[in-house]
Amino acid sequence: MLVHGRDPGGADAERIESSWLDSLNAGLAAAGRPLRVADDDASFVFYGATLDALVGGTPPPPITVHAVDDGMGAVEGVVEGAVDTGALAELPPDLVAFALAVSRELLAGAGVDAPEAVANDVVGDALVEALAAALAAIDRFVPGLSSAVVLLAVRDVHAYLHDAAVRDVLDAGLLAALPTDEPAVVVAHSLGTVVAYRVLRGLGDDAGGARDVPLFLGVGSPLAIRAIRDVLAAEAPLRVPAPVGRWVDARDPRDLLALHGLNPQAFPLEPGSRPVELLEVDNRAPGRHAAAGVLESGEPVGYLADPGVAGLVGDAVTAP
Repeated sequence: MLVHGRDPGGADAERIESSWLDSLNAGLAAAGRPLRVADDDASFVFYGATLDALVGGTPPPPITVHAVDDGMGAVEGVVEGAVDTGALAELPPDLVAFALAVSRELLAGAGVDAPEAVANDVVGDALVEALAAALAAIDRFVPGLSSAVVLLAVRDVHAYLHDAAVRDVLDAGLLAALPTDEPAVVVAHSLGTVVAYRVLRGLGDDAGGARDVPLFLGVGSPLAIRAIRDVLAAEAPLRVPAPVGRWVDARDPRDLLALHGLNPQAFPLEPGSRPVELLEVDNRAPGRHAAAGVLESGEPVGYLADPGVAGLVGDAVTAP
């Protein structure tokens, strides 16, 4: 089962799935695995248009598998290289505070000294000014990231974590796609790792008995960013979900949207939990964050094209 993240450039489900399979199959070939994954072999869970509608307050289309839909959306007032403070002031205060916390951590992770307005503790109207300064600093000083990308990603993860109406729809869609009659390898990217982890963790020892996930493979996961991790930890102890046989966190250290690996310091699991395995990879996609993509030469790239990542999938799928 494949669970996408967010693509601020806009894309439809069939194009994303095709790109994922092209990169995965390139990675399998590079890893020397004979397996090739076709459309009929994988369930691609597409929630992009559903999430956009829920966040935008319009009736959402259903979460689909192997469907075509559009609507990756954008955050009004924030475009590449330009931050509209007036538009930011229209955002809910809790979203502004959440976005500021994430932006501060991203700047620190990139080794950028935050402007004074960003570094200081602020409340009220000063939150908007601080967020605008943080986003402007990201545009100016952090290669491979932009204010538009950061704010879109933050908006969506905040909606999922803090809005029960959004969370319930996405959780139900993912859970419905997870088979009960056969094992399922779950490969999730970016925001998709947050959704997949929370759904899988909710399947306790009893409830999870009908589901078997021999491999949960997260690529480019933001789970260890403090503002995200702390919400999840407040809900329930952090742990390897009961149905999961093996959880691997694959990350390029240069991927700032996956700022920390899921190590014991950044993502402390409850005592007695099995560990998350860490896999450091070279993501050759621009920005280092994409799950899949293609260079001008036509070469597939992204996390799924890495032979270490693809080899894990191949081994898990073909295991007896």
